[in-house]
Amino acid sequence: MDTIMNTDQATGKGEIKKCSYCEFNGIVHHAHYLELGEEPLLPCPRCVIPGCRCGGQEPYYYIDNGKIQDCSCREARMRIEKIKKIYNRSGIDRKFQWKFLGDFDASRNRLGNEAKNAAYEIVRNFPDVRKGLFLWGNPGTGKTLLSSIMLTEIIARHAVEGRFVKISRNFFNRLKATFHEASETYGQSSQIEKEVQEVDILVIDDFGVQRDSPWEQETLYNLVDARYEAEKFTVFTSNLNPLKAFKELSEGRILSRIKEMCHILELSGEDFRNSL
Repeated sequence: MDTIMNTDQATGKGEIKKCSYCEFNGIVHHAHYLELGEEPLLPCPRCVIPGCRCGGQEPYYYIDNGKIQDCSCREARMRIEKIKKIYNRSGIDRKFQWKFLGDFDASRNRLGNEAKNAAYEIVRNFPDVRKGLFLWGNPGTGKTLLSSIMLTEIIARHAVEGRFVKISRNFFNRLKATFHEASETYGQSSQIEKEVQEVDILVIDDFGVQRDSPWEQETLYNLVDARYEAEKFTVFTSNLNPLKAFKELSEGRILSRIKEMCHILELSGEDFRNSL
């Protein structure tokens, strides 16, 4: 079982109890929760559930001598609800939702262990990390899966806002539509850009694939530069080796920013997608 976060939990008697099983948070998660018929996030069975007196029923209170008392599980259950709301806004592809580090089989990939270990260190030390990751390699080698896992783990552990954005023709068309009066999103370009520029954690999938026009190149640079200036944590994936493919992109400015923002790692091996 995986565990998450870093706070103290109270017992049913109001005492502070530290539990290393849930990393002092009161919430745990399973990598293979679907196979176990469980929810992705659960109150800790060791330090929370034993003291639960509400039966897990909202609003997580119980009556004691005629007085309404907060159940010992309330803090953990309310945090789980908050995390799920944040997660529903993340934009992670459905097939990658609620995947954890335990779901990533590094043995399928020649460089999988290095990438998984790097992801683990980032997840474990967040938010005290200096750099994000740039994962590149052939299609189907687990880049999108691992980046989605990192986003899931960090949201689950820290309840912070995160977004998964695929840089495709649709992304640029969405921005272009905001300049047309007939569009439902007319005038919202700054709102869309602000969302991806300022969110706490951003995964940019398929970066650099769609960069045909000078406008697209400048849009990519502005996005990367805004994240860089704000020191926001960012994970990129690409089928392209950035050290080669992005050398001349925006006169080398994008590559310069990426090298300062991220550790660059290659993923290569058999196609993951057939096993999902």
